[in-house]
Amino acid sequence: MSRLPFTCRPAMPARRLKQLICIVLSSIVLLPLPSLAIPAASSASTQLTEFISGFPDNTQVQGELSAIEFQRELQQTKAALARLREIDPSQLQGDDLIDWQFAQSILSGRVLAQEQVASWQSDPRRYLDFGAISRELNRPGPPADRIKILGQALQRLPARLANGEAQLRHYVPRFQKLALFMAENGASLFQQELPAFIKQHAEAAEMLSPLVTQAATALQHYVSFLRDDLPRRPQRDFAMGEASYNAMLQQQFLLDYDAASLWQYGWQQFESTVSELEAVAQRIDPDKTWQQLAVEIKNDYPAPDQMIAAHQDWVNRAAAHIRDKQLIPIPWRERVEVVARAPYLRKTSYYGNFSITRGKGADGVFTSYWNINPFEAQWDENTQREYLTEHDWGVIIVTAPHESYGGHHVQGLYQLHNPRPLRRQQGTSLFSEGWGLYNEHLMQETGFFPDERVHLRQLQLRLWRNARVIYDVGIHTGRMNYSEAVALMTDRVGFLPWAAQLEVDSAAASPGYFIGYFVGMTEILAIRREYKEREGDDFTLRQFHRELLSIGNMPPSLMRKALFQEK
Repeated sequence: MSRLPFTCRPAMPARRLKQLICIVLSSIVLLPLPSLAIPAASSASTQLTEFISGFPDNTQVQGELSAIEFQRELQQTKAALARLREIDPSQLQGDDLIDWQFAQSILSGRVLAQEQVASWQSDPRRYLDFGAISRELNRPGPPADRIKILGQALQRLPARLANGEAQLRHYVPRFQKLALFMAENGASLFQQELPAFIKQHAEAAEMLSPLVTQAATALQHYVSFLRDDLPRRPQRDFAMGEASYNAMLQQQFLLDYDAASLWQYGWQQFESTVSELEAVAQRIDPDKTWQQLAVEIKNDYPAPDQMIAAHQDWVNRAAAHIRDKQLIPIPWRERVEVVARAPYLRKTSYYGNFSITRGKGADGVFTSYWNINPFEAQWDENTQREYLTEHDWGVIIVTAPHESYGGHHVQGLYQLHNPRPLRRQQGTSLFSEGWGLYNEHLMQETGFFPDERVHLRQLQLRLWRNARVIYDVGIHTGRMNYSEAVALMTDRVGFLPWAAQLEVDSAAASPGYFIGYFVGMTEILAIRREYKEREGDDFTLRQFHRELLSIGNMPPSLMRKALFQEK
């Protein structure tokens, strides 16, 4: 049976009709007379609107990275949080109260990151500005603009490195090893790439020469510091500590978990997913383990010269599935294009990145881009093999919905059109990444995946996100060390050692971010169950998804509160 557009509903059930009548009567009775003074709630609402209009951006310190700059950043965040708390939340109602709570969660998380994590005191990579220099060397654009930006980056680099030497209070062995790798490999920028750029642009770029020499000298000194002096400072691991981790879970993410219960939940769900993998493997081939089948599946991939086209094909299929099954209304002119990633960006990640639309293009269409690192024929044989096995059909088919339909692309469209400024501009990985993983699950349960082999790959990718919960809690509270976290990824999930190390390195630098995938997905599923129970026979996935996405991109507890609040 065809369904009505999402703006229309079938005949209203009696329960809904009674609720509507009550709301209308209440609004008539409570309608204030024009002569009455503005109630306190309006005053608090006005204050909140003014506060949100100047809500501070989460931009990292960009100057010379001095202790004064980091302390000023923390003071500004604390001051903003104090101003927010001057607005009495007891005088706010409905969406205004939810926005107040959302703003408090964002600012509380920033205070924790700036004060408790304080990466500028423990991670020497914070002071290495090579990414900005490399991008300017290789990106297209007028040489004059690039020369100016390169000059600024080179000019501040010696001061940044000197500040790093003075301000790094802790020796974290893994961070030191990674920083040494970055610094030593970065030497080629100053010995080869920058001199070649200066030679190419002759007199226009000659002013960069002394700056390159100064930066190279400062870098050599920093390498010596990393190798010889930093290990003499007090050693610590990644842990931010149990109390700080609990504060992050409860104040920033607004979860009911503490570290201990999340650790237990992560392991429980991990083993449950392993059981699902074993069951699927039995259906495919009873004589093979799920790990053996996963290796086979990863060795089935598109032809190298068809890699971009293969991704686009499955993006298009995901879009058709969402529309044909009426899973999520998408009432805008939009599209997702899969494109080869720009050469100067390919070093920054192995697979690629997804760029969510920020507005209409010249053609009036909201376009998101899935930027994929293409296969490159000049690679050595081992690199080619690793690239292809990490871009297999299974990962393409499962990841296309996560990134595009109805994952990040669709969620981003709804957020872009949210009428409330704070929800339009701010978000959290706990919902957005959870929504992406939820869409992998949604596509499996609605018949998108073509066979059980892809289903097995989907579960393996979910197991990876299960593991993220375990090692994020583990390494940041001292329950697990670095080697144990890497072993979990290699021995139980099936990652290659270098990929497992990159995974754990990312989590070590961004505590809490990666739990968003699995915890967010399970929270969304719990909200869906509650919504379905409330709606009864009126429940549809289409209506649930529309209502949920229209609310925003907030911690799930606030999404739940907004979804179920009385209208």
